[in-house]
Amino acid sequence: MNILQRARDFLASLDAQREVFLGVAPDRLLQDARSAAARQAAGKLLGPLDGRFLAVKANIDVQALRSHAGSLAIDPQPADNDAPIVARLRSAGAIILGHVNMSEFAFSGLGVNPHFGTPLNALDSTMVPGGSSSGSASAVALGLADIALGTDTSGSVRIPAACQGLVGFRPTMDRYESAGILPLAPSLDTPGSLALYVSQICAVDRVLSDCKETGHACRQILCLREDALVGFTPEIKAMYGQALQHLSEHGIELERVDVQSFTRVTEIFQAYGTLVSAEAFRLLPNLVGDQQARLDPNVQDRLAQAASILGTDLQALLEIRRALIPDFGRELAGKMLLYPTLPSYPPSVQAVTRDKGVFARENALILSVSMKAAFLNAPTISIPVGERRPGGSLSLSGGANRDADVLATASHLEKIFSAIGDG
Repeated sequence: MNILQRARDFLASLDAQREVFLGVAPDRLLQDARSAAARQAAGKLLGPLDGRFLAVKANIDVQALRSHAGSLAIDPQPADNDAPIVARLRSAGAIILGHVNMSEFAFSGLGVNPHFGTPLNALDSTMVPGGSSSGSASAVALGLADIALGTDTSGSVRIPAACQGLVGFRPTMDRYESAGILPLAPSLDTPGSLALYVSQICAVDRVLSDCKETGHACRQILCLREDALVGFTPEIKAMYGQALQHLSEHGIELERVDVQSFTRVTEIFQAYGTLVSAEAFRLLPNLVGDQQARLDPNVQDRLAQAASILGTDLQALLEIRRALIPDFGRELAGKMLLYPTLPSYPPSVQAVTRDKGVFARENALILSVSMKAAFLNAPTISIPVGERRPGGSLSLSGGANRDADVLATASHLEKIFSAIGDG
């Protein structure tokens, strides 16, 4: 479709997308679409992202839009400038559609938002869209955007990607600039990207990263042993087993191992509390001031629970993490770790919105796997397996700063996974 006509059609459809898109600058959108269409007609495209439509999570600055992070408890002024990562993508020809919905302050893995509505899960409207980058995933899965920016603190890019059949990438921290992004837990926060295909993620990475080397696909993959899959549903285990068999048949060397640093993260959180909760408890109340009563009740509950995490616990978490990150790299020994992104299929929107106890349980569950890679600062990409379906996703992690190799390996695995049938 003509780029300019697509932009016009998008603007005409906004009333039907109000749970997905929260802020749009129509004049700038049309101006950028006209420029991209002219470059296309002249055969002078700037690169693979030129003319591609980009959705941006509402905690990332877009010029003239309010970065309210899905909350009514703050009332920021429109941003004077794009965040650096948005500016880079705009300079590469990406057309910024606008701000998309999210879990309030990025503090939930389910993606529901009582203030602005819950974005539709494009694969199953009864299921949660995944969070916190819920609108980012929905915009791509619904075909409104080609690519999306999100943020990932404990899985907030990879989880919604897994819920909606997309590819989601969390880079090593500091690979991408984080200026112009409202924080939740600064030790863990990083921008990331979502798209239909790994090649699109790679194109975004080339623009956002100062590291331009071509990665090497790893053919030696570590897998979780059966005893490490406690708490995973039979359906997820079966999907994992089928994918591993398919990889083996295509020449991938698989090794079932106990990656102790990966396993230890759960034990550490049980002992000290989670790092994201500890840092969010110290950041969010100062951010919202006397407006805490306007927060999502589930966010209020999580903050109240985090009050028990002492300052000494936070320091212990940070010290343990500093030691565990290189331990994880040494255990991988140049290989990659492949595991299910989610322990179960996404829950229903109805179940988590009508009962706060169910919300708390399902939120903890959906985050339980992805938060390990975040704690280990492991570049991680979630990839759909077979037919795109909610929860049908595996994650590939490498040691810190092995982003290029993770992306190259994911490109190879994606081809194998796409050939897996329903049987």
